[in-house]
Amino acid sequence: MSDMEIRNTHFWFIDGERLGIVQEKKSSAVADSKYESPTNAGDKIQVHYTSKAVPFNDNLKNTSEIPSQFHEALAFKVISSLYKLPGELFNLQLAQYYDGQYEMAIREAKKYARRNHQQGGVIVPHSY
Repeated sequence: MSDMEIRNTHFWFIDGERLGIVQEKKSSAVADSKYESPTNAGDKIQVHYTSKAVPFNDNLKNTSEIPSQFHEALAFKVISSLYKLPGELFNLQLAQYYDGQYEMAIREAKKYARRNHQQGGVIVPHSY
């Protein structure tokens, strides 16, 4: 099967956080679906995607993939955790305040993620 034939018979869609790939059926009955899972095991696909942020670790030279407007939320969570530790910094009132600030930042981040989230498939024809 040539590249052009594959492009004209295979389609993709996004379902939540999953990528679905289907191909047109060669023949279909009236009640059947027009598409099926790909059957050509040798077909190659090239996928371009936006990755999720890599978690922080001990290597402090790594830069954050989290958008800069949400870096302050990380600080709020750390400060809240410090105020919950036993010792001279222990202060539940301040811990609750910073937990609240963190939760507000998380709500904003979720709104931001939903605004920039693609909800459907896009078929882009190409000719070579």
